[in-house]
Amino acid sequence: FCHPTMTTFRAAATAILLAVALVVPQTLAFTAPQNSARLSSSLNVIPPELHDASILESSSQLLSRLTQEMDKDTARGEFYFFFFAGSGAGGIGLAQIPRIYSEAKSVRALAGEGPSEGGEPVNVGLSSVFYPTMYRKDIEKAIAKVPPSAKISAQGTSTSYLASKGYIDQSDFVMSLKQNKCNPLASNALFEALSGGSGSVVSPDVLEENLAKYRSESDPVATFVSDLQSASLTKLGAYGGLAFLLFIVFALIIESGISAFL
Repeated sequence: FCHPTMTTFRAAATAILLAVALVVPQTLAFTAPQNSARLSSSLNVIPPELHDASILESSSQLLSRLTQEMDKDTARGEFYFFFFAGSGAGGIGLAQIPRIYSEAKSVRALAGEGPSEGGEPVNVGLSSVFYPTMYRKDIEKAIAKVPPSAKISAQGTSTSYLASKGYIDQSDFVMSLKQNKCNPLASNALFEALSGGSGSVVSPDVLEENLAKYRSESDPVATFVSDLQSASLTKLGAYGGLAFLLFIVFALIIESGISAFL
């Protein structure tokens, strides 16, 4: 039977599975027919008696099954499944941590590098987690000096697939501003704000639209700071989501191991 110490771990897993039970049926409504068929076949693990039930009733019965006691053989089977499936997923997640740390370190290392116009320090609020002190004149110069997207793409050296399709790669963006003697920290932060924290590439249409917005404002730096904070919040949300999923993966392995062997 289940060991008493499993309660906390199973509660976390139950919450996730409840969310899946509530969200997946609604998500399928927006899925193309061929994808729906594939996803539907993968959902056959749900007991047949739950197929015709309402979402809430299905979730209630699923919770009941998850929290009921099980014999040792069933618990061991569950443990082996979570261990091998979870180890792979957990390994992929853990591999992202050094990359995240390296990216954050490289950005903060830009402090004091390259030319700077100086001026008033800019308070970037939440974004200071990622970016050290930047200066107003450096940001204003970067906003003014960004070349047209077509020119950045044409002169870029990035070999990524998206860059070959006309998307603007961050390295090409920063290089184009370096040629205009802009501050590298301000250049990197500007790309983050323009892209909304969506990654290392941005659509040329999005870049041009946001850049036009900055240039039309009486205080472009204030708009830049607002967008940079939103981008930082998106990034922190993604990191938090990764940490939470890693917790769930390893919680399931530990909980199922306790149930199986203790």
